[in-house]
Amino acid sequence: MRNDQLFGSGNVIQWASVVLRLAVGSLFFAAAVRKLQGGAATIQNTVQYFKTTFENTWIPERMVTAHAYATPFIEALIVIWLISGFRLKAAWVCTALFATSLAFGMSVAGNFNTAADNYTYVLICCVGLLLSPHDRIGVDGLSGRSSKSCAVR
Repeated sequence: MRNDQLFGSGNVIQWASVVLRLAVGSLFFAAAVRKLQGGAATIQNTVQYFKTTFENTWIPERMVTAHAYATPFIEALIVIWLISGFRLKAAWVCTALFATSLAFGMSVAGNFNTAADNYTYVLICCVGLLLSPHDRIGVDGLSGRSSKSCAVR
């Protein structure tokens, strides 16, 4: 394959999408592994961190606790979903919504530096969503399905 075929203008966008998927996937991988590697003990530590962070906010403790328990598993799912490229538009939308929930929570807790970082991840997910129709590397690309035919419209 010639260099211009591999890195032509359409392929540059495709490769940018793949690199973005790998970058965001690696971020969520590191976050998930850190929370899951110690089993129930580290999950409990995550829950306690969430409860402490939000104890003086208007967000109900039950909601905080549910989000805290779900977070490590959602992060792990995001990794698999983005790296696989399966229904990529839906993956980017769900990732952006999850990052928005984290950013909003940190804003409510008054941790604006972390909130700003999380809103940056939301923006990165939006770029991924914009690039996704050009991405043919992944499960959907291998099966002949294009991201253009995915369910999120």
